[in-house]
Amino acid sequence: MADTAEPENWDGREADAPSGNRILRNYIRWTFERAHQQGKISTSTDGSYSAFNTGLATARQETIYGLFRRNDRPDSQPWVFADWRLGSKRDFMDHFPPSLRPDFVTYTDDPADYIYDWRRELVVSVDHILDDQGNLARFPTTLQGSPHLARMALKGAVDGAEDRVRRNYKAVVPTWYPAQDTVQLLLPLSLLDASVVDLALVVSRQGEFYRGHTVLTTAMAYKNARLLARPDSDWLQPAAEEEAPS
Repeated sequence: MADTAEPENWDGREADAPSGNRILRNYIRWTFERAHQQGKISTSTDGSYSAFNTGLATARQETIYGLFRRNDRPDSQPWVFADWRLGSKRDFMDHFPPSLRPDFVTYTDDPADYIYDWRRELVVSVDHILDDQGNLARFPTTLQGSPHLARMALKGAVDGAEDRVRRNYKAVVPTWYPAQDTVQLLLPLSLLDASVVDLALVVSRQGEFYRGHTVLTTAMAYKNARLLARPDSDWLQPAAEEEAPS
């Protein structure tokens, strides 16, 4: 798939990591899961093949599908992966006419969910974020040992993020949270230096408010956001799996 799809950094800064293409693997896994949830895995007219829309395309913008064939081994799983297929391939066209072409998966019925409405009040659960040792371990090392400094830095970073969003709506990146089947938003947090984004604040819609309830490293944030689309942001780029705190 990495060779077929349009060029993209699927490994962050660790291109030689043993697992390889970690961001792509995560993307395919959850896209397939979503296709299954939404009933968007199609079966060919003769019942011998099935396919799903990966949501990815070639450099020439041709859709790529995941193709499976019926397993001929008894007492085994019903389907086995066959290959990645372009929609223009003759064998794919023979088995999947236009009426059977699997559609793109979706994550919300309201496009407005992808946009941050700065008119709504943002309430950040500072205590909840800082009381979670997993969250605190994601902060820069200089702040991990001082809850007071971390609190002040977090509050200031939230104010800065809101100003940044007012200036540029693209500063907010939508992401999908599978556990709650909901679209969330990511805001950039610069804790030590205004020119460096240290963490992403996860924001969820709560009635007429937004609630900031946890933080992610930029590596975690990118991997989650890539499920929806390649982030079009100046601060969220592919990063190492485990970033060393600054």
